[in-house]
Amino acid sequence: MPQPQLQPPPRVPAAGSGGPRTGADGPIPLGRIVSAILFSALTLGLVVVFIFLPRWQEGRQDAGPENVTNQAEPTPETPAIPPIESPLAPNMNPTSRPTATAVVRPTQGVRQPQPTKGPSRTEVEFRDAMTEGLEALEGGRWEEARLALERAADLKPGAPEVADAFARAAAGQRREEIAARIRRARGHEDNEAWHEADEAYVAVLEMDPEAAAALEGHERAAYRADLDDRLDYHLRNPGRLASPVVLEDAASLLEEAWGVNPGGPRLAQQMTRLEQLIKTASTPVPVILESDNQTEVTVLRVGRFGTFFRREISLRPGNYTAVGSRAGFRDVRVRFAVAPGTSRNPVMIQCTDGI
Repeated sequence: MPQPQLQPPPRVPAAGSGGPRTGADGPIPLGRIVSAILFSALTLGLVVVFIFLPRWQEGRQDAGPENVTNQAEPTPETPAIPPIESPLAPNMNPTSRPTATAVVRPTQGVRQPQPTKGPSRTEVEFRDAMTEGLEALEGGRWEEARLALERAADLKPGAPEVADAFARAAAGQRREEIAARIRRARGHEDNEAWHEADEAYVAVLEMDPEAAAALEGHERAAYRADLDDRLDYHLRNPGRLASPVVLEDAASLLEEAWGVNPGGPRLAQQMTRLEQLIKTASTPVPVILESDNQTEVTVLRVGRFGTFFRREISLRPGNYTAVGSRAGFRDVRVRFAVAPGTSRNPVMIQCTDGI
């Protein structure tokens, strides 16, 4: 009985050999070749899914979205690598890229933001009171501003904005009071009430010593008040104009008054009256002197007239004293007044008491 001959194992065709290889006994079965290829593909897919794919996803998560979106495009020198199909992901688009899954990181130790609280009722009421006070302050309603600011001070004692508003209110009220007093003073000036005007200006200077309007007004009103007083003094005492010194002073005062500008109706009236008095006091009046032709007659501050029976002299209105002297007799003194524009009875001067 012949012995069977042993056959050598079939050979698997190498890649690129151009087709199935045949053995010594004939071609290799196609089923075995397909089974070998599927087994190799399955093994490669499992390696990719369980080893390379998790590492690739971790790398994308660590790199961030910038590295995912900014991957280098394929160039002729570096051709694109086609995606590897995984048997476990049949619905995956071969041209799409895997999407990185969100990683929830622990929040332990991270300080969470606290919710913002709204303003308290006290804060709202304080803000409303300040708004009301400042609006009243801007409008010059000082009493209304004071009441609102006091309410704000009660809600928030020691608040600097309240103190500042009170200071602004006090300064504004002070400015308004100064302006009102200056207006009153100028009204007195218009009426030529110089003493009242000067008092108003002095009151302003007590509030603000540097107020320019009050300084100028005080200087002007004080001078006019003094001028008014001097004019009135001569007008109330016309008899003093009989004195040459007083008459000269009145004439100088009248000349000063003419140089005042602006004048005013009261000043014009004062000057007219004083001018008339000066003219009357300066106009001599005829006076008759009588004696016994033995008595030496002298009119003090006028002159010596000697002895005579009757003599007429001209004297300005005023008060005079005539002195008579005679040897062996006592001297006599006769006081008489000369009225303006009128003639008096004769003045008798003679010595009758012997020694």
